[in-house]
Formats: sequence, C-alpha cells, structure tokens
Amino acid sequence: MFLRQRLVGLEEGWEELQRMWDNRQHLLSQGLNLQMFLRDAKQAEVMLSQQENYLSKDETPTSLEQAENMLKRHQDFLTTMDANDEKIKAVVSFGDQLCSDGHYSADKIHKKARNIEERREANREKAVLSFNKLKDSLALQQFLSDCEELREWIEEKMIRAQDETYRDAKTITSKFMRHQAFQSELQSNRERLVQLRHAAVRLAEEKPEFLGTIDPQIADLSIQWEQLEKTTEEKGQKLFDANRQQLYVQSISDMKVVLCSFYMFLTIVSFWDWAEQLQQQMTVEDTGQDLTTVNVAMQKQQMIESEMVKRAAQIDSLQQMEPQLEEMHPEEVEAIKAHRLAVQEQLQRLQAPLDDRRRQLERKKRAYQFLRDVEDEKLWCAERLPLTQAQEIGENLFDCNRLQKKMQSLKHEIDNHEPWIEKICQNGREMIDEGHEHRSEFQQKIDELMKIWQNLKDCLDARKEHLAESERAHQFLYDCNEAEAWMSEQELYMMQDERGKDEFSTENQIKNHERLQQDINQYADTIRNLATQAQKFVDEKRPLWEHINVRQAQIEKLYAGLQDLCKERRKRLDETLQLYELHREIDDLLQWIADKELVAGSQEPGQDYEHVQMLIERFLQFARDTENIGLDRVANANDACDHLIATGHSDAPTVALWKDSLNEAWENLLELIDTRMQMLEASRMLHKFFHDCRDCLSRILEKNHSIPEDLGRDSSSVGALKRKHQNFLKDIEAIGQQVAQIERDALELRDAYAGDRAIEIGAREAEVQKAWRQLRAVCDARSMRLGDTSDLFRFMIMVRDLLLWMNEVKREMTSQERPKDVSGVELLMNNHQSLKAEIDAREENFNACISLGRDLLNRKHYASSEIEKKLIKLTTERAEMMRRWEDRWEYLQLILEVYQFARDAAVAESWLMAQEPYLVSKEYGRNLEETIKLIKKHEAFEKSANAQEERFLALEKLTTFELKEMQRRDMEEVERRALSGPSGDVRRGTLQRTSTAAAGERPAEAALPMERGPQTSDGVDVGGAFEGVLIRKHTYESLDRKASSRSWEKVYAVLRGSQLAFFKDQKHMEENILFHAEEPLNLEGCSVSVAAEYTKKKNVLSLKSPTGAEYLLQTASDEDMERWLRRLQLATGQSQGEVVARSQTLPVEGSTKAKKGFFSRGKK
Repeated sequence: MFLRQRLVGLEEGWEELQRMWDNRQHLLSQGLNLQMFLRDAKQAEVMLSQQENYLSKDETPTSLEQAENMLKRHQDFLTTMDANDEKIKAVVSFGDQLCSDGHYSADKIHKKARNIEERREANREKAVLSFNKLKDSLALQQFLSDCEELREWIEEKMIRAQDETYRDAKTITSKFMRHQAFQSELQSNRERLVQLRHAAVRLAEEKPEFLGTIDPQIADLSIQWEQLEKTTEEKGQKLFDANRQQLYVQSISDMKVVLCSFYMFLTIVSFWDWAEQLQQQMTVEDTGQDLTTVNVAMQKQQMIESEMVKRAAQIDSLQQMEPQLEEMHPEEVEAIKAHRLAVQEQLQRLQAPLDDRRRQLERKKRAYQFLRDVEDEKLWCAERLPLTQAQEIGENLFDCNRLQKKMQSLKHEIDNHEPWIEKICQNGREMIDEGHEHRSEFQQKIDELMKIWQNLKDCLDARKEHLAESERAHQFLYDCNEAEAWMSEQELYMMQDERGKDEFSTENQIKNHERLQQDINQYADTIRNLATQAQKFVDEKRPLWEHINVRQAQIEKLYAGLQDLCKERRKRLDETLQLYELHREIDDLLQWIADKELVAGSQEPGQDYEHVQMLIERFLQFARDTENIGLDRVANANDACDHLIATGHSDAPTVALWKDSLNEAWENLLELIDTRMQMLEASRMLHKFFHDCRDCLSRILEKNHSIPEDLGRDSSSVGALKRKHQNFLKDIEAIGQQVAQIERDALELRDAYAGDRAIEIGAREAEVQKAWRQLRAVCDARSMRLGDTSDLFRFMIMVRDLLLWMNEVKREMTSQERPKDVSGVELLMNNHQSLKAEIDAREENFNACISLGRDLLNRKHYASSEIEKKLIKLTTERAEMMRRWEDRWEYLQLILEVYQFARDAAVAESWLMAQEPYLVSKEYGRNLEETIKLIKKHEAFEKSANAQEERFLALEKLTTFELKEMQRRDMEEVERRALSGPSGDVRRGTLQRTSTAAAGERPAEAALPMERGPQTSDGVDVGGAFEGVLIRKHTYESLDRKASSRSWEKVYAVLRGSQLAFFKDQKHMEENILFHAEEPLNLEGCSVSVAAEYTKKKNVLSLKSPTGAEYLLQTASDEDMERWLRRLQLATGQSQGEVVARSQTLPVEGSTKAKKGFFSRGKK
C-alpha cells in the first residue's frame, strides 16, 4: 500500500514537473515572440519615419516637366509604400495575434501596434493628399503650358497678320486667297481657345484656389485673340479693296455660267411632266392592305419627299441668282421670274396631298403593327402556359429545389416581358382614344391579350405555391432525419463509462460533457420548431401530413432519452472530480507548508541595517501571508475532508489520515515563524545603530561640501545667499538631534554588548561627534563672510547711485536748450538753482556712503583696495560736479547780461527808426503859424530825445562778456577791425550781440560778425515762387538721431508759400518729379539762420524743423545767400519788419563811406 502511494506520488510529481516545463516553455516562447515583434516593429517604424520625412517636404512645381517628374516620383513612392504596407500589416497582425493569445505584455504590444497602424494610416492620408495636390498642380501646369503654346501661336499669327503685303498690287489676288485661307485657319483654331476656357472653368470649379492664376491667363489670351481677329479683319478688308476690280470681273463670268445652267435646267428637265406624274401617282396608287405593303408605300413616300426637297432647293438657288441676272440681262428677268413662280406654286400645291398621304400611311402602319404585336404576344403566352400548368412537385428536397429554380427563371422571364405587353396595350388604347375606324376590333384584341396574360400569371402563382408547399414538407422530413442522426451520435458519447486518470483529465471530460450538454439543451429549440411545423402540417392537412406526424413523435421520444443519459453521466463525473480535487488540495497544502518551513528555519542575521530591515519586512510579510493564507487553506481542507467522510465516501480512511498529517505540519510551521522573528529583531537594533552613524556622517559631510564659496555678485544675490545660509542652519539642527539620538543609542548598546562590538560602538560615536563640531565651525565662518559681502555691495550700490546721479546732473547742465530771450535765461538760472538745491539735499547720502566706506576699511575688509578706489572716485566726481555748477552759473550770468543788452538795444533802435521819418522830413511850414507849430513840435522832440539819453548812455557801456571777449582777441582781430573802417555802427553791434546771444553755448569764435552780400530789392512776394540751385546736406533726422546719408547733393529748390520742395533739376521740376520722392518741407515753425559754426564751406544756411531735423543749404554767392535767407525767414512766419530791421543791421559791401550810428563804441 505504501509503495503504491509513493509510486502515485512520483507519477504526480513527474506530471507536475512536465506542467512546469510546459509553463516555462510557454513563457520563453512568449518572450521570443515579443522580441521578434519589437524587431519587426522597429523596422516598421524606420520605414514609417522615412515615409514621414518624404511627406514632410512640401514642394510646389513651377513647370509642366517638374510637375510630371514630381508626380512620377510620388507614384513610385506610393508603389513602394504599398509594398511596405504588407510588411507593416504583417507586424500589426502579428501583434494582434499575440494580444489575442493572452501575451503577458499584451498592453505594450497593443499600444505599439496601434501606434504603428495610426502612423501608417496618417502617412497614407498624407500621401493621398500629396498625390491629389500634385495632380492638381499637373493640371494647372498643363493648362498654363497650353496657354503659353496658344499665346506663342497667336503672336506668330499676329506677325503674319500685321504684314502689309496688300500694298504690292502685282500678286494681290493670290495674297487675297492666302488671306482667306489664313482666316479659315484662325476659325479652325478658335476651338483651342474655347477648349482652354472650358478647361479653365472646370479647373476653377474644382480648385477655386487656382482662380487667381487662371483668370489672368484666359483674359490675356482673349484680348490677344480679339486683337488678332481685328487685325486679320482689317487686313482682309484692305486686300478686298485692293482686289475689288478683279473680283467684279470674276463675278460677271460666274453669272454667265449660272444663267447657262438655269436655261439648261428649264429646257432639259421637264418639271411639269414630273409634277403631273407625281400628282397622278398620289391619286391612283393604293396605300396598302397589310403591314408589308404599308412599309413599301412608306419607302416610296420618303423617296418622293426627298425629291421635293431637292426641287425646292433648286428653285431657291434660282431665286438667289435673280439680282445678278437682272444686272446682266434685264430683258430676260421677267420671263425667268414668271417661270420660277409657276414652279413654286405647283410645288406648294403638291405638298398638301403629299402630307395627307404620309399621315394615312403612318396611321395604317400603326394599326397593322398593333395587330401584329397582339398576335405575337398571344403565341408567346401560349408557349409558356404549359410550363405553369405542370403537375410535377418532386420526390425529394433536391427535386423540389430544382423545380423551384426553373420556376424562378420562368417568373423572371414573364416579369421582364410584362412592360412590353403594357406598351402594346397602351398603343391600342391611344388609337382607340384618337377615334380609329377599327377601335372596336382593337379593344377586343386588347381584352383577349390581357385575359391570356392574366391567366398565365395566375397559373404561375398557383404553380409557385404548390412547389413551395412540397418544398416545406420535404424540408421538414430532411430536418427530422438530420435530428435523428445527430441525437444517435450523442447517445454514443453518453454511454461511455471511462473515468479520468487525474483531475486534469476529469476536468476535460466534464468540459466536454458540458459542451455536449449545452448543445443538447440548445437543440431543444430545433425540436420545438419541428413540433410547431408538424402541428401546422397536421392542422392544414398539407401533403405528407400523416408521415410528418409519425416522424415528429419519434424525434421527441429520442430527445427525451438523450437528456436522461446526459444527467446520469454528469453525476458520475462530478463524484470523480471531487475526490481528485481533495487529493490535489491536500498535497499542495503540505508542499506549501514544507516550502514555508525552509524560509522560517533560516539563520541569516543580516549583513547591514538595510539588509536586516529588508529581511524583517519580508519575514513580516511572509508571516502575515502565511498565517492568513494557511488558516484559510487548512480550514477549507479540513471542511472538505469532513464533508467527504460524512457523506460516506469509499476512501474515507485515507481522507482522515490526510487530515491529521496536515494539522500537525501546520502547528510546526507557526512555532518556527515566532523563533525567527525574535532573532531578526535583535540583529536589527545593532545594525540600525551602525546605519544611523553612517547616515549622520554622510549628512554632515554632504552639508559640509554643500557650503558654497560664492559670496554673491550683487546685493540681491548676497541677500539670497544669506537667506539660503539661514535655511541651511535650520536644516543642520535636525542633524544635531540625530547626533544626540546616536549618543543615547550607543549608551544602551554598550550595556548589551561587550568586547569588539562595544569598542566598535564607541568608535562610531566619537567619529560622529568630531564631524559635527567641524560642521558648526564652518557654518560660523560662512555667516561672517556673508555679512562682510553684504556691507560691500551696499557700499557699491550707494557709490553707483551717487555716480549715476552726478552724471545725470552734469548731463543736465550741459544739455539744456539754448535761451532765446531774457526770460529764457532767467528760467535756466532758476533751473540751475534747483540743481543746487538737489545737490545740497544729497549731502547726507554722500556722508553716509563715505562713512560706510571708512568703516569697511577700518574693519580690514577683504576688498579694501577696491573700496578705497571707489571712495577716491566718488570725492573726485563730486568736486568736478561742483566746479561745473559754478562755471555754468557764471556763464548764465554773462548770457543774461548780453540778452538784456540786446533787448534794450532793440527797443532803442525801434525808437530811432520811428523818429527817423520826422528828422528827414523837408516840411518847414508854409506860413508863420505852421512854422511856429513845427518849432513847438521840434522842441517836444528834443525833450523826448533828452529823456532817451540815459538809455543810450547805458547801452554804450560794455557788457562783462564783451570785456572778456576783447581781452581774448589777439592783434589779428584788432587789425581786421581796423580794416573794416567806420562801418561798425550801432546796427552792426546790435547784430553782433544778438547773434552771440542766440548762439547759447557756442565757442567765442562764433560770436564774430558775419559778412553779408549786397542787399536785394525790398519788395518780396511771399506767396509767389522762388527757385534756384542749392547744394544740400541732411545732417539730422531728429534731435537724437543723425541722418543715414549725410553727403552733399546738388538739388533744384522751389519755395512756394510755406512749402520748400527739392527736385533733381529744372526739368524734373517741370515734370513735378520730386527728389528721391521726398514730400515738400513745411517751413511753419522752422528756424533759418546762417550756419556760422560750419566753417568747411562758405555761404551755408542752417534750416531746422521743430522735430529736430536739420538741413545745410549752400548757395552760389553771398548775395544769393542773402536772398534765400530773407525768403526762407518770411516763409517760416517772421514779420516783414523784423526781416527788414535785421537786414539793415548788416554792412553794405563795397561802400567807402558809412554813417556812424548812435551806439558806436570806437576802439578801446
């Protein structure tokens, strides 16, 4: 007994090993399939990437040849793509097969397969779109090529049409004929233009985006074609005019030929005989008695009508020749016309009888044709009627199907023939409705035909119904035979009493039995359907109903016996399966307990903390899983054993033995698990201490290495570093707590261990404490250096801000606008005082910055040399700023005095100019009374002049600026002033001072008096045009941007009102072509002056706009410059008095004597 059990166990172990081998083989085959799929998928992705790379190129052809080449290349690509699709589809199919087979990487395979398939579909769509686009481009390029070809043909013909060969009279006739051939060629080629238009319309409808390219081409070709036709027509008219005389002579000769032909027609052809013969034939000849004779008469009628058409055409041609005959032979015209009219009347008389005869023939033909069709259809129906009345219904199902097919063919033939029957009857009804003389006969024929046709259809339906009933009956008997054969086959399976060798084979037997049972249960629907059909046959007493009733009873009895056999076999299989399941479950559980005992009995203490922790976690999980699973499995096994024993199973003693051995093995396993857990906990405590020491040391070293050497590049970065360092200090507090915990753990472990373990515990503790002290020292040093760096950057920011502010102040002092009057100077002085107040307000900032720098130097900062340089630079820049402020203030005081003098001088000069007309007046009075009044008036003038004396004396005093200027002038200036003679009067002095004041901050040399040309006439028309040649230079486009081109250019300038326009020359001015297409300058608000500061060229004016643009204008001479200056100043909006007053302050060139003004200073 024991040996038998061992053999059974050995056999079962071998089978288990075989199953494990099969599982391993299955797993390896799945891995191989996965790698093969990945390899093929990679190749597919490479092909898809190549396709995507090709499809990403979006090229548009520019010619027909390029379009054809690109389309051909794309077709080759599509061919290659189709070839690659098979490979890609194979990869996707292989992936789908792996997924359907339940591969362990089914999700990954399915995802990659779908990705490949989506990319393939996307590439296919892109390829189709590109192919369609290339086809459209090819159609467009073909259209453009055809347009270009037609355009070249039109241009070639246009050259030929424009050839004036009609001027040569020698070969005018041949040229006229060739021109007519040329016109015919044009008309024959016009179809090409029409085809192009149609092609353009189709192409535009299909592709609206090509409309912008197509329409101009068609429009251009239409215009060229119209021009060609017009030119050809004009040339033809000219050739016709040149060839008119020869055409006239030729037309006369042709007319003679026509007349001869006409008389030959009248003399040779006896029209009257033909007409009489025709009329007699129509009255005597019969129209036919049957369909054949009517068809013959119809043919004769068509011949007569054709002859009538020919005669009428001859008469029409004769009528068209009458005008030519009248010109050539007027004496014969009347006879010819009378003869022609008589012939036309005779033709008209013959036309009516001819039409009546044709209608009679058509009427008879229609009636005879109807009768013929009716007889034909009767014969056709008589031929098919015996087929529909046959009594054969078939002996079996095959015969029934054969007869059904024949019946279907016959029905299809009759159904197709029915429209022809309807058409024939409709023709008869139409003739009856038209009132035909034989309508009663026609109606009789129609009724007979419809009766025969309906009889044929009724017989066909009856035959069809008989065959259908016979087919259903034979089909039922055939189904009964099939059901009987199937159930007999299933009974053979149910009668087998073979038991499975093991659980697997028993389960397979049960599965097979369940499939058979399911098939048998589903077959109940078939049995019920057969019963329903049989009952219907019996109730309706259809053919073979008695035989059908017997067969149905046999089938139902056979099915009931089959169900009983099925239930008995399932009961036997279930009992066998329960025994094998219990045996397998107990063996598996014992093997499972043995495997767990191997794990629970391990003596491995762990190599380090991670290893021990891992062992504990694994063992805890192992213990939980073992207890949870084991309890359930042992309880279930005990319940199964108790159930089998209680039910009186034949192997109950064996089941009880299995139960006892199982419970004993389970208790031993629980004891081993508890012992292993205690040993692992003790090992964990020791390795945890060593692990904490290593972890703490690594954290300390990591923090030590993470302390950066960077001290920051600016204030913000230093602040960020300080905040980061504070966070760092907070982080290492956790390390301090960890160090304290290590010290407490070491104290506990030294009490539990002795010897080498205790020494090792002490060494680890000391190592951690030393590293922690070093980290704290490094952190303190880092905090101190960050503080010093923060102070350094704060000092640098203060220095930078102060330097920037001082640069801004100096720039503001040097870039202020130039004053134009006393109020402007006073405003600048007020602004300058505001700068002084701002400088004083910044004094505290300077003191704080200097104090901080000295403090850093006293602390011996690591950047002391840089700090010292910044302090020196700050104090130097501050002294320079204060010096510039003082210089600017002194300059403003000087310029204020100059502008005050210019203002007073202008007022005095205005007073003098107002009094000058009185002094030069020659009126001395015509009598005593008037003389006395003039004397009183003069006395009043003297009093007024005495009152102004103090003002003039003040003006004669030199300003501070003039005194400094005179001290600066050298001996050469004194000699040049001596050469100028007594012309330096009050007006020159006034001009000199005003120019100096307007110059603002120019150098002293710019204040020298400027030489002026001779004066022009005082009368100036501001509204008129003033023009001439100037040389222009564009210096500035705005206040802060120089012009891109600052070269001198010769232009022709025209001044109209306040608009100054520039042209290249006078010719361009007349054509109104502006220089470089520039808009005219609007001079309103502009300022014009002599460019005294520009010394490279003479006679240069400066024109400045309010926007900051500046032009330099050079004239040919001083006189020309003076004229342009006055004109431009008037155009800018200055008053006439201001311009005249300013011009009078200029010296007169070449004068030997000059008046001495009121304000002459003389030589000092």
